[in-house]
Amino acid sequence: MFSLASAWGGEEDEESAGGGGRPYHFGEESFRHWTRTRRGRFSVLERFSDEMIEGAVGDYRVAVLEAAPRAFLQPSHYDADEIFYVKEGEGVLVVLRKGKRESFCVREGDAMVIPAGAIVYSANTHSSKWFRVVMLVNPVSTPGRFEEYFPVGGERPESFFSVFSDDVLQAAFNTRREEWEKVFQGQREGDITTVSEEKIRELSRSCSRGSGSGSEWEIKPQSLTGKRPSYSNNHGKLFEIDGDDCPLLRKLDMRVGLANITSGSMMAPSYSTRSTKVAIVLQGRGYFEMACPHFSGGGLSEHRESEREDGRRREVRGREEEHGGGRKARSYKQVRAQIREGSVIVIPAGHPTTLVAGDNENLAILCFGVGANHDEMMFLVGKNSVLKQLDEPAKELVFGAPARDVDRVLGAQPEEVFLRGPHSRGGVSDM
Repeated sequence: MFSLASAWGGEEDEESAGGGGRPYHFGEESFRHWTRTRRGRFSVLERFSDEMIEGAVGDYRVAVLEAAPRAFLQPSHYDADEIFYVKEGEGVLVVLRKGKRESFCVREGDAMVIPAGAIVYSANTHSSKWFRVVMLVNPVSTPGRFEEYFPVGGERPESFFSVFSDDVLQAAFNTRREEWEKVFQGQREGDITTVSEEKIRELSRSCSRGSGSGSEWEIKPQSLTGKRPSYSNNHGKLFEIDGDDCPLLRKLDMRVGLANITSGSMMAPSYSTRSTKVAIVLQGRGYFEMACPHFSGGGLSEHRESEREDGRRREVRGREEEHGGGRKARSYKQVRAQIREGSVIVIPAGHPTTLVAGDNENLAILCFGVGANHDEMMFLVGKNSVLKQLDEPAKELVFGAPARDVDRVLGAQPEEVFLRGPHSRGGVSDM
């Protein structure tokens, strides 16, 4: 169960608590509650402020919304685009935009985009299950910062109309201030309230699964898990929604993906050509490893890192002596961290990365790809490895070995995308 209380209120694994994988890995200590009551919670991740990732995703924010059974969320708008995924439960979502109102039924597995400035109100339509949503927020006003604006409210939330002068309000609404206050400042229960089942039924009466193809709204929920997976085998499944499925994603240059890695399995080392991924662990435990040319991750022990660094120095000296120059050799550092439900990972474009599921449960990871319109996934290992496309002379030149030996190594893995993990039962296949 994805919960702020469980995923972000409990103890972290030792490596995560120690900052393993920073600045690419974020744990529960990096989230701040904007709203936290018995009826619901809204939490926002700190900014991606490190210079190594802020250029690609520094203006985006990760947020999580949880609403109790029969909770109602007051109308509001953000100065930001919202791309969200329903982790658990079901609800009704009403959007006010372009002079129209449209009501949507959303449920577990749905992804949806809400454009900046649209007024939205929603309700958890289930009588016993919580409604949980994970979102990536793209601010359009202030880089890296977004605000929520409530037209109606008392003290918490406060109506933004309350700051306007009496003269302006009387002229705008064509009514006296006291009459306006009775209506606009009558809400005293907060931005998340509990309503009756009858009101829930009334709110749900007109909701649908979305407009037809070609709607000027271009807004509707897309079932991510209801699609045919892009890749699937015994070790995992990958579901994706891009601009072909949702025009608003194309406008935002984004893609949404869900990788469900079977326990004891892993995702093959790969990288994105253009897209930087913001990944949120929805379920399970495991770890990730990434090759980084400009950062030393916290996942390596000091002894192991020292040994590697000594080896690199010897290699560099050897190359300099051989070639008679001071050319700097390219080296890479390992970024590694334990991940669990609620963890957030940033994977920059071009960085080879693998994700490994623990032995006891599946690892489900939601990925928001930023800069995805012309992106391509390049797999480095497995049946679809890009390295297998090298021609025979290049293989012998690059690897310094006979092409048949190279082919034997590159062809030893019969699976693609999702592979048997390093700790699963069974050894190297006989080939």
